[in-house]
Amino acid sequence: MACALLAALPAVADEPYYRLIYDYEVASFCGLVRAPVHAAYSKKRERLESLSGLAADELTDIRVGAMADAEREYINRGLGGHKPWCRSDGRAGVERILEQPGNSR
Repeated sequence: MACALLAALPAVADEPYYRLIYDYEVASFCGLVRAPVHAAYSKKRERLESLSGLAADELTDIRVGAMADAEREYINRGLGGHKPWCRSDGRAGVERILEQPGNSR
């Protein structure tokens, strides 16, 4: 099952649930999570989970995959290389988390 999950992760990388988890993890690595970000994340996560139609174990697999991908990306940045990543991807992730549905930037 783990091999099937790993093979399936790239296909879900563009899904809103995966993206939300990934964005939150990146923001967390970058020290950008504050109360408003966490509150918006929690609300969106709950909404996406309820609308997904997926079983709890499927949601867990997606969540773990997104978290692992964010950690791998952080590690790949090397010593000090995470700073530009945080300024670009970290801030963009926070903006997406805080964005209200229907409000495109």
